[in-house]
This record gives sequence, C-alpha cells and structure tokens, in this order.
Amino acid sequence: MKTVFAVFAVLFAIWGLGIVSRDINTCKILNVDIIKGCRLLGLFVAVQVSVTIAASYGWLPAGFADNGFFAPSFYGAYALHVLLTAVIGILLWYADIWPAGDAKFFMVTGAMLPLMIPEIQGFPYRTFFYFLVNIFVAASFWAFGNFFLAGLQKLDKANFFGGVYHNFLEEITRIVKRYRGWQLLFVLSGMFIFFLVQRTVSLTVRLAAARIVSDPAVVFFVLFLLWDKISPLFQKKAWIVASGIFYVTFIILGVIYMPDRLIELAETAFIDSLKLSICIVALRRFAVFLMEQADLQLVYPEQIKPGMILSEKSRSLVMGDPNFGGEYNTFIKEGLTELQAQILRDNAVRMREKIPDFKYEIITGRPFAGWIMFGAILTLVFKENIAVMIFR
Repeated sequence: MKTVFAVFAVLFAIWGLGIVSRDINTCKILNVDIIKGCRLLGLFVAVQVSVTIAASYGWLPAGFADNGFFAPSFYGAYALHVLLTAVIGILLWYADIWPAGDAKFFMVTGAMLPLMIPEIQGFPYRTFFYFLVNIFVAASFWAFGNFFLAGLQKLDKANFFGGVYHNFLEEITRIVKRYRGWQLLFVLSGMFIFFLVQRTVSLTVRLAAARIVSDPAVVFFVLFLLWDKISPLFQKKAWIVASGIFYVTFIILGVIYMPDRLIELAETAFIDSLKLSICIVALRRFAVFLMEQADLQLVYPEQIKPGMILSEKSRSLVMGDPNFGGEYNTFIKEGLTELQAQILRDNAVRMREKIPDFKYEIITGRPFAGWIMFGAILTLVFKENIAVMIFR
C-alpha cells in the first residue's frame, strides 16, 4: 500500500501546488480549484473503501484488514477528524484570520492528510491541531526572520529598529487603554472560566469527545487565534452575570462532589490563564505587529482602493472615529469594500486638519496558501507538531 500512499501524495502535491501558484499570481483561491480538491479527496476515500471491502471478503492477504487504517472502525474516526478540521477552518474565517479561500483550502487539505499517511500523530482528535500549529509556526519563523534580516540590510539600522521599538510601545499603550480597571478584571475572569471548565471536563468526563479538550494546548491555541472575537464578550453584562452564577454553582458542586480537587483545579486554571495573558500581549500582539511591519506601506487617502487591507493601527483609528459611521464595524477579510474605500477618500480633508501629511497604513500581505501547503508537507514528513519537536 505504500505505492498507493505515494500516488496519493503526488496527486495532492500537483493539486496543492497549482493552488499555491494561482494564489501567488492572483491573490485568489478559486472555488473551481477547491472543487477539484474535493473530487480528489473523494477518489482517495473511494480507494480506501475499496481496500476495506476487498479485505473483508478475503480478496487480500490474511490480516490485511486488521490494520486500523483499513478497518471499518477507521471511518468513524476519520469523519470526526474531518468535522473538527472543518470547524477550525470556519472559525479561522469567522475570526478574520483567513479569507474564505484559505479556510476552504485548509479544510480540504486537512481532510486528505490521514489518507496519505497512516502513522500521522493525534488522529483523530488532535491531527487538525498539529496541522494548524505547523502552518503558523513555519509562517511566524519565516516572517520574523525575514523582517529582522530586512532590518539588518538597512543602511540606518538604528533608526529602523528604533522606529519598530517606538511603534511597538505605541501598540502596548493602545492595549493598556483598551483593557483597564474593571474591564481587565472581567477579561481575566473570562479566561479563567474557559480553563476551569477545560480542566474539569478533562478530569471528570470520560466520554471520547472529552479528549478533544483534554489537552489544554488545543484550547489555548484556539483562544489565542480567536482572541479578537472572544475578548469583547467578556465585557458584556450578560457574560458578567453568567460568570457570577457559574462561580457560585462551581464552588457548591465542587465542595459536594470533588472537594479534594477543587483547589487543584482552580490553581491550574489560574496558571493557564496567566500563561495565555502573557502570550496574548507578548506574543500574539507582537507577532501581528511584526508581520504587519514586514508588509507595511503608507498611502495617501486619495490612493485608497477597494481590496486594500488596513493595518491594526489604521483599523483602530477609523473604527474609533464616529465620523466614519457604522461602515467600519466589520472589515472584510479580502480587503476594503468600494463603499469603505470611498469614505476613507472623502475624509482626507478632515484627517489632514489634524495631521497635515496624513497617510493610512496598509498591509500588502503575502498569499497564505503557500504556508498551508508547507504546513501540510511538514505534517506529512514529521507526522507531528513541529513546535513540540523544536522545544523538546
């Protein structure tokens, strides 16, 4: 069967590299290419089912179907893997991290992985997570390395890195202004609840589905990626009331059913919350900041066009300005709409009253399909989470 797996891998490479090439040239992933991938996935599954049926009728050597990869029980686990991969892809799209094309490419590619390599780690509960980590770790290392290398090549290195340091301090100041006083307390309380529930479920629930959240790294990474969508919920009145009810209920039930574990759960959840807080500020914001700096361009308002992507700093500027109306409550992942671009151009005079040489920061960006493909290759080669391998 190694020959079959190799053929699968070659077909996958041809399809995937075709999408990467188109994404590089046009910055788009077409639905027709995703449909081709779905057909290829259907072919992989059909071959897999054929082997299982042939083995069950004795048309293949004895014991062949005993391999879990070909046993009928494989398909239930595979369906769970596909479902989890699809959910994560949708969440990444919803969180404005990826446009729809990248999310669909991730989902189809992730569904193919277990069919190309039976020994893949974490199947079916964590394979999607390993794949996702491999994508972002590789992309982050490249972005950081490329950014600092570009800085070292500058003639005026001191001004370059000094400007980056100054801009980063501005970013930290903006975060501090956003979360202060009771708002910070509510956000920390929200994180604590997430990890408290995760630890309790992994300890007390013995269902197979609990394995998905038994690893705090999975919950940690999902919160890390979706933070911009989740954090505003922690400051809503309904969440605050629900949190109070949750804490009272948890303490009462904890004292009754697991008094010996109550303190341990609270301590562990607190430590996990602290780790996430540090990563949100020191890593996530720093990562977004550096990746934006690497692809940052300054343009005059008159140069704004549909499809351009504003930096975090410029997005905060227009979303916090009532003169821009409600058109900037959300941003399309593919870039500015025609209406949004027109409003930015129309407000050029007013913005220059405050700053004579006013410019918007836009992110030129790089097609991400290449990193999804590279993450898939890393997963196929190493069969596990490369972040664990790096820091092991």
